[in-house]
Parts: sequence; C-alpha cells; structure tokens
Amino acid sequence: MAKKRKMARGTAQKGGNPPKHTQFRKGTSGNPRGRPKGRKNFATYLMEAARDQVSATVGGRTRRISKLQATTMQLATKAAGGDQAAMGRFLDWVDEIETRAASVKPTQFPLSAPDIEVIRAAYERMKQCHPEKPEE
Repeated sequence: MAKKRKMARGTAQKGGNPPKHTQFRKGTSGNPRGRPKGRKNFATYLMEAARDQVSATVGGRTRRISKLQATTMQLATKAAGGDQAAMGRFLDWVDEIETRAASVKPTQFPLSAPDIEVIRAAYERMKQCHPEKPEE
C-alpha cells in the first residue's frame, strides 16, 4: 500500500471536498430561500415597458400607441431626416427582420426531380383507372 505524501505547510490544497463540518447536510439546500416563485426577469420587465401605451400625434391626430411603436416611428423619422447613426441602426434592423422572415418561408419548389417523376407516373396511372367520358 502506498503512503500518502504530506504537504508542506502553507501550500494550497487543490480539489477534493470541503471539511465535513462545513458541508451541507443531506436534504438541505445551499440556497434555502432561493428565487421567489413568479419573479420576473429583465426581458419580461423590458417587454412590459415596451407595451405600455403613450399618447402620440400621428398625422395631425392624437393616438394611443405602444412605446415600442412610438420609438420605432421616431427612429424611422430620424433616419429619413438624414441622421447617419439612425439610418444604420434602422437599416440593420430591417435587414435582420427580412432575413428572419425569408428563413421561415419554405422554398418555392421543395420537390426534387425524382419526386416530380414519381408524381407524374402516379398521375398517369390514375388517368388510366378513370377513362375520360366520350363526348356526345
């Protein structure tokens, strides 16, 4: 049986478990209170704030719109007015949205050439089962 080597005093011990008297007892959590149930995260608070309604004058009329919509309209107005930073941000967002929308759409012709051949053959066989009625 090999003997354990003793460590010199003052050297840090790496790895291993903490001493038994400082370990959590079985069945006891290390964070007993934890996060309260129903607690919202940052994204939830952000979206709630974005959905809040605000009064805005659009086309000479006062309307109630969401803060998100008002912010988007202001950004588009600044971009149209020549603000370079607003233009870049606005066009980047439009490009990202269009890219997402394009990736969701299915391809126009998802069938390959062999698939089309099989469909045509099945169609020809179906036509043979139901001959056309003779014209009167």
